[in-house]
Amino acid sequence: MLKQNLLITAVAFALGVFSNAYGEQEESIVLDPASGNYTITYQGDSDSTELSQTVFVPSTKIEPSLRSIFRLGEKGAIAYRYTVSNGATAKQAIVGVVLDEIVDPIVGEIPEPDVFKNPTQAQYDAYIVAEKAALSTPVGWYGSIIRVPHHGGRLNRIAWRPKPPITTGGIPAGRTLAGFGFSSLDLPGVWPSHMDGIGEALSFSDEGPVSDSAVLVELNRLRDNDFITRPAAVPMVAVPTLFDAAVLLERIQTQMHTWIGMKLLDASFSAQLDRSFQSAISAYRLNQPKVGKKQLETMRELIEKEHHDLGRDEEHESEKSQEKNDDKKSALITRLAARVLDFDLKYVLERASGDKDD
Repeated sequence: MLKQNLLITAVAFALGVFSNAYGEQEESIVLDPASGNYTITYQGDSDSTELSQTVFVPSTKIEPSLRSIFRLGEKGAIAYRYTVSNGATAKQAIVGVVLDEIVDPIVGEIPEPDVFKNPTQAQYDAYIVAEKAALSTPVGWYGSIIRVPHHGGRLNRIAWRPKPPITTGGIPAGRTLAGFGFSSLDLPGVWPSHMDGIGEALSFSDEGPVSDSAVLVELNRLRDNDFITRPAAVPMVAVPTLFDAAVLLERIQTQMHTWIGMKLLDASFSAQLDRSFQSAISAYRLNQPKVGKKQLETMRELIEKEHHDLGRDEEHESEKSQEKNDDKKSALITRLAARVLDFDLKYVLERASGDKDD
């Protein structure tokens, strides 16, 4: 999941070849390794035996890395900041940075005007101003909060793109850009960010592949996954309104388990941490905070053995050092996952420090 592989997979899945036993062309999607582009041969007219061709230029010719910084600020809000770099040999500038799966509103966000209630222009203007103020955005870029329906509720998708003309903006090869961010009341988890480069709009000389075209499903998959992913720290763990250490630890543990499938956490190390999680949860439920504290400290010590100096002042590090640190892996847990888990456990320790043992 750390790097999008569906583009290659789609081509590897045989859709057809350029000639059959009778010398006729068949529908196909063929990757040109030299250019990284795809030649699409398709049936564009159900009444014709002739095939059409077009070229798909993907937006994945970038070499992105993303650094997440998260800090506890005022009134319990956590400031999330991101620095994005593009590798020196990238063929495209990065022109899109997208964060998904943000459940709760971010700090400063206001509800979008309800079109069914005939909102005034002043309400729309206030909404736009609040959205802009809620996001930290680099100069020359603009940020958007996109609301996506989800299981009766909605998710926030936060996206940043360069201001027009997009062809001259973005993060070119060998460059780094900081200043993306926002604040949230939720603790960090880890989820893939999406980044894309300057591709080309897919065009057809006709109406495009017919509905029963052999290549249509794979072509749509290519277009739907036209981005590169990198893990990012995003707000995913809700803090109970009435603070409850046991409930919060259960939520942190649930989030941690998702990292196994993302190859950020080894299952055996997760099981080792689970034992301390369960002991701490039980202790806080039994009003034994000293026991709970001991278990949380044990977990932090285990994490520290894998990645040292997690609590250092990151703001004083160089951007290149930050990139290397987040990319660093141990056999058991990636550094980003370790930083997130250590931060969350430290938050619980500090919030529960006022409790007393029996």
